[in-house]
Amino acid sequence: MTEETRRAAARMSIASVGAIAGLAVWGLFEVVPDLIDNERSVMALIAFGLGFFGVLLALLGPIRLIPAGVASGVCAAGATLMLYWASFRHDDLGTFLDISHSVAAFIYLLTVSVPFLAAGFVMPGGWRRYEILFDCAWNIVVRYAAAGLFVGVVWGVVMLSDALLGLVGITAIDWLLGFEPVPYLLSGLALGLGLAIVHELNDFVSPFLLIQLLRVLMPVLLVVLAIFILALPFRGLGALFGQFSAATTLASVAFAGITLITTAIHRDDDLSVQGIGMLATARILSVLVPVPAALALWAVWLRVDQYGLTPDRVVAMVAGAIVAIYAVGFGVAALIRGDWRRHQRNVNKGMALITLGGAALWMTPVLNSERLSTASQVARAAAGAPISQLALWEMAHKWGRAGEDGLDEIAALSDHPEAGALKERIAQARQETQRWTFMNAIDSETVRTLHGVVPVRPKGASIPAGALDDLSPDMKRRTHMACAKTFEDGYPGCVMVVGRFEPLETTDQAILILRRSASNFEQMALILRDGRFQQAGSVRDLVKRSYPRMNDAALLALLEDRFSIVPAPRNVLEVEGMQLFPQN
Repeated sequence: MTEETRRAAARMSIASVGAIAGLAVWGLFEVVPDLIDNERSVMALIAFGLGFFGVLLALLGPIRLIPAGVASGVCAAGATLMLYWASFRHDDLGTFLDISHSVAAFIYLLTVSVPFLAAGFVMPGGWRRYEILFDCAWNIVVRYAAAGLFVGVVWGVVMLSDALLGLVGITAIDWLLGFEPVPYLLSGLALGLGLAIVHELNDFVSPFLLIQLLRVLMPVLLVVLAIFILALPFRGLGALFGQFSAATTLASVAFAGITLITTAIHRDDDLSVQGIGMLATARILSVLVPVPAALALWAVWLRVDQYGLTPDRVVAMVAGAIVAIYAVGFGVAALIRGDWRRHQRNVNKGMALITLGGAALWMTPVLNSERLSTASQVARAAAGAPISQLALWEMAHKWGRAGEDGLDEIAALSDHPEAGALKERIAQARQETQRWTFMNAIDSETVRTLHGVVPVRPKGASIPAGALDDLSPDMKRRTHMACAKTFEDGYPGCVMVVGRFEPLETTDQAILILRRSASNFEQMALILRDGRFQQAGSVRDLVKRSYPRMNDAALLALLEDRFSIVPAPRNVLEVEGMQLFPQN
């Protein structure tokens, strides 16, 4: 058999697997649900099918069909069983899939396992050798990216061909595509063929080009990160966490730094960056990258400490911890004398195995995010947390069996300051299927008091019990609704700043700010008389000499206690470039 014949046979083999994969995907999504009534069984079959063919196509080419098929089957079966196990956290499978954290763990488990499987087939014990793991991982990324692009090109040609033939009245392509399996078959065939061709041309289609391009960005990130760290003492950590997306931004920067350093050190010293400048850049960036990683973890912890756990925050905590450990490992390795790049490669390999274990644990009771979140919310309720700051609707509709059990525990709390109202809200939470409806299901009759609902600033300030109860029923309703519409991070959409804005007066005044939407805020001035606040006019911005133009950043600054009350010549509330004064 000639070399050309062997190549053609290899192409046909992988393309055929791709075509079978396409037909299998069609059958799994379009046929199987009609044949099997059990939703969990359908989910398991779909997960196994997608996992099996996804891993198989990644392994084929460098690895022969039969061993690749066996390895893919074992890998997909193990991940599918864990996903199936995790699904029993919820009675409703749709809710389980909507949350998607376990689905993401399933995909991650398969994705990160593939390079270890491939390296193990390259040579015995190859999964322990970093250089082989590095090559396998990057080759798979490039092969799938190039093959995906080829699939897009094939569909572009098909669509253009159909349009061209349609000009002369020939609709054969459109008629053929009308058969449901055909688009799946064509996509799978094109993907398999693309993967086969890219494997043939691995001497030309190399990950080295992508790695070289990423290396160029390393000095840019170093400069930006250095400026950020130098500016921290002047800006302050309070301002840093003044954005709700701070943790995501910081973690993303840390992860980007880790990725760029990985491309710089490459698989071995011969292929890593060689110049003194680039080596120094990689080493300095390694030392600096733990800073944003640690700040990201801290930002998440601040939210958890203030408002308790939710499944999203559990994800953020785990992801933040992984990035922080990763970054610290790189930083410590860079400070070690000698072969620091070898130590960083060991960190890469070790963290890959750790994250594989973490993804597996996520689908077990050990890292049951719904159970952990429920326990946190129950503990907060037992400590007397305001009703508006408890995730009651989420527990009823999003957190599965653990959330339902948690609601029963909260409802049984007889010593909660608002025990009666708490039971009513739990009943509402279970009844309302839409979160928006639940959050707005508060009328003036149900709002008996605002005590403990509106956060009072400056921190440490307090108001008499029932001080807001003399406000009009409509005002109380609007205030309660604003406070109940919390941000994703848990902050309420309201705040009241209390102070002596008239230096010659002995009576406290207050500025109450309510967030109706991201672009609609309500502000009012209040004055304390006989232990009760009364509405006493409007709020003015003395800088622009107009009504203040509030926004989320200003509201968050108030909630974070990042403001000052300064004389100008009266005492004014200074926040985000505004000077607010309660004008009677």
